[in-house]
Amino acid sequence: MLTVPLRVDRHHPFFFDHPVDHLPGNLLVAGLLGLADDVTGGALRRPDRRLRLAFAFPAFGELEGAVELHCDQTGDTLDLTATQSVGDTVRDICRGTVTVLPGPALPAAGPAAGPGRSGTATLTAPAEPRLVHRADLSTVMLGAPTETPSGEVTCAVLRCPTLAAPGDLREPIEVIEAARQLVLMLGHIANGHPYGVHVVWIDLAADIPAAPPADLPLRVSWRRPAGKSRPRTAFDMGLHAGTTDLGTVRIVTHTMSPAAYRKVRSA
Repeated sequence: MLTVPLRVDRHHPFFFDHPVDHLPGNLLVAGLLGLADDVTGGALRRPDRRLRLAFAFPAFGELEGAVELHCDQTGDTLDLTATQSVGDTVRDICRGTVTVLPGPALPAAGPAAGPGRSGTATLTAPAEPRLVHRADLSTVMLGAPTETPSGEVTCAVLRCPTLAAPGDLREPIEVIEAARQLVLMLGHIANGHPYGVHVVWIDLAADIPAAPPADLPLRVSWRRPAGKSRPRTAFDMGLHAGTTDLGTVRIVTHTMSPAAYRKVRSA
């Protein structure tokens, strides 16, 4: 097993644009995926591979207290855990698996994107920042949403200048972060949640390309289900390039009012 400390940068784009008192789940996933990539010698950044991810978040990660990332490999599957020491207690704040699989050929990128932060062959306007709980427009990773009469919401996946790795390939965490922002947006435009609610990650699962080309236009989509939304909701999203379905992302969240969140955190 390999164990390393997690370095927390509070100016990292994964942190929200308003004060928080816990480590965001996507920051933990990014650190664990980085460790898995190191352990496998770069297998998570190969365009001919795909990743099957499954993570759970059993406890809040505090901003204070050492966080360690652990990775144990068995064949093509990596067991990953983030633990945190708070006082005399060591607890799991994220745990899961990553399986590296052979990936099918990806579609051609097509025409080059125009200037600016574009996720398609033409310029794409970013989503309204507050819909994805951002204040800095450069950290918005979704284009403006469109919805079909059948209830499918689709957004182009943009590139975040402060998150995207240099080179010709995307990082897997870019797709996960775009999906996370879509979940936040859907809470408001589809489920009617007011601004200011707290959205807590419960589970994350994905089956996505490991490293699609940076110039391949990607879209994420979600279809409005029947019935009334609940505080704990599973968002099943698709990843697409043109007419090709590339993968899926499932994020289970629990939405709380500020008062309910404070009550949970003080318990």
